[in-house]
Amino acid sequence: MDISKYRSEIQKLITDIQESRGKDSQKTIACCKELEQYGLSHNENELIGFARFSLGETYYLMNDTASFYREMIMCLDPLKEIKEWGYLTMANNMLGIMSLNRGNAPFAMDYYMQAIHYCQEYHLPDLEWVVHMNLGNLYLNIGDPQSAIDNFESGYHYIHTHPDTKNYISTFTAACVGMGKAYLEMDKVDDANEFNHRLLSECMPNLVPMEKLVVYCFEARLYHAMGRKEECESCVKLIRESFNEDVPVLDVFDDFYDYMKMLLQMESYDDFLAIMEQMEKSTHRSGIRNLEKQLLILKLKYYKATKDEESYKSAAVRFFEIDQLMDQENAMMIANTIELRSRLNDLTTITKEVEMENRALQRKSETDALTGIYNRLKLNEYGDVAFQRAMKNQVGFAVEILDIDYFKEYNDNYGHQAGDKCIRFIADCLVSLKSHGGVFVSRYGGDEFVIIYEGYSDTEVFAIAKELKQKIVNTAYEHKFSKVPLKVVTISQGIFWGVPSGEHTIWNYLHSADDMLYKVKVKSRNSILLGHSMIDDSDVLEEDN
Repeated sequence: MDISKYRSEIQKLITDIQESRGKDSQKTIACCKELEQYGLSHNENELIGFARFSLGETYYLMNDTASFYREMIMCLDPLKEIKEWGYLTMANNMLGIMSLNRGNAPFAMDYYMQAIHYCQEYHLPDLEWVVHMNLGNLYLNIGDPQSAIDNFESGYHYIHTHPDTKNYISTFTAACVGMGKAYLEMDKVDDANEFNHRLLSECMPNLVPMEKLVVYCFEARLYHAMGRKEECESCVKLIRESFNEDVPVLDVFDDFYDYMKMLLQMESYDDFLAIMEQMEKSTHRSGIRNLEKQLLILKLKYYKATKDEESYKSAAVRFFEIDQLMDQENAMMIANTIELRSRLNDLTTITKEVEMENRALQRKSETDALTGIYNRLKLNEYGDVAFQRAMKNQVGFAVEILDIDYFKEYNDNYGHQAGDKCIRFIADCLVSLKSHGGVFVSRYGGDEFVIIYEGYSDTEVFAIAKELKQKIVNTAYEHKFSKVPLKVVTISQGIFWGVPSGEHTIWNYLHSADDMLYKVKVKSRNSILLGHSMIDDSDVLEEDN
């Protein structure tokens, strides 16, 4: 941006904005608004676009979602008029990051693809690698590590061949950690360890404390996957000693989230709770519902593992409340995306590419990568529609939650790859239920699955559930470490059935089914417990051992 053509007062405003960005938000906002007004009154698109972009960037750093979207959308037209492709790339990149943080991967993909288009069309390799790094994180989020590697490699190659890149060590560290995490998701620990060696030899001596924490989180997960217990515990100790409230958790949320999942697997509950406390403070200040929701998922798993039923119920209620608030945020993002597309209607080629990518991404985002059946995202979508349909037609509706008995013992003794194979076996058995019609199956997470029955009586639902259990037992899938006498893989099932009314939601049924499963675990594994929603709200329980 050539500021020499403007009078001294305007040059000072632009300089003040550039110097105060990321340091003094109030000063930046005041200068941007003044510059925007001048630009509007003199029809200077360059000043208007720069002011609005800088405002959006400032609101992004402040986590002011509504203001960020408003300014970033409004800066696109004037920036396009003056052909500021670099700023347009950065604007779309930030819109993608914000969308992903708020749990909307398809919108994030839309923005990233437009950013990539600008980079390729106008030769901006110094920005394209940044977008590819963010695309890598997106694919990790939706469980597609191979696509994540493809994008991380683009970023890694650029950084590795451009040692003069700003903050070279930090960006090279991010690329190595991204590659390592993706290989770890694919159970390619040797490949992941190669990037760990590069981190230790080329990066660690020059990293600031926060960046070292990110590496420790990755190392801990790697050593855990490799069965190197002492080295894993050493990393856990380093994180425990270094982690404090000054760590900008939101910048490294995914790294700590994955680390906390590992702590739950290790049953290192004290370390888990210590990190959770700081994470919750940061996410609460940010106001990003999706991040708070992800933490609640971990807390629900913790409460379930420690059999804290009251805390579990309280967290489940909060989970539902956040889910509703996220629906409102997504509605806002939809409105912004529609406006964005209407303003960029001449980019016909990229629009077609984006639509194709979104359709492919939508399929991936609805499907569990391990089993190939639907995941929680599709469960949320289908469950609401099916529940409303059952309420309208006044037919029976049931939700079943099931899990594999003594799966931790299976995983610990047979190994994670065998554990994944066992989960796929259960998923294949569930798929066979679709022959009944009106039956939906999905993976809920870990070794848990959810089945929705629409249009069936309670007796019919119970019969199908027993059929599933018997099918799994008859297969005689070996589990020598099970405490069930048969020493084969078995499941426990919790079901809640009723005729939906306006007083309830799909989440009431889901939580009630989870309560049934919890009672099964407490009372007797390898059982089915069926709860009924009656007109008088009484519960009728039926048990099969």
